[in-house]
Amino acid sequence: METYPVDIAPEQVVRWLMVEGRVHAFDLLVSATRSFQPGELTGGASRRLGDEEREEVSEILEVGLLEVMPRQKPHIWTLRVRVEDDIGPRLPEDESVPETEEELDLPTFYEEFIKADRGIAEVSVDVDSPAAKASFNRVLEAMMTDRHQRGKPEPAPSKARNKGR
Repeated sequence: METYPVDIAPEQVVRWLMVEGRVHAFDLLVSATRSFQPGELTGGASRRLGDEEREEVSEILEVGLLEVMPRQKPHIWTLRVRVEDDIGPRLPEDESVPETEEELDLPTFYEEFIKADRGIAEVSVDVDSPAAKASFNRVLEAMMTDRHQRGKPEPAPSKARNKGR
């Protein structure tokens, strides 16, 4: 598998998928999750703490992950929208964060991560072959042109009308 960044706004991907979920022009599997990941405390707060205190305090990231793949041939390509939001430090006596991923529906992922404009969002795709990349590019083109049909877009009506009249 090769991973490539995708130059498309995360909001555009999710909004297109929400419409696609109603029309089903492309047969796609869509899953979204939320998870929490501890990390090292960084920045100014880290410098103000002693070594022992620094070991006890951790930074918590909330991660939203949306994955999209073709239903008929899953795993030939996977489009990912990953949003990481630093939700702050956590002390050992604080309420624990969930250790397992929470499944989200697409509207919840949109509301909590995309519309709320939280954290840092990245869009990437994993492809397993040139044919898989071509398959993904057809879906990407539909996303970028906000189209929900498998074929080529309809040609725009011609503006040239009976000029002789």
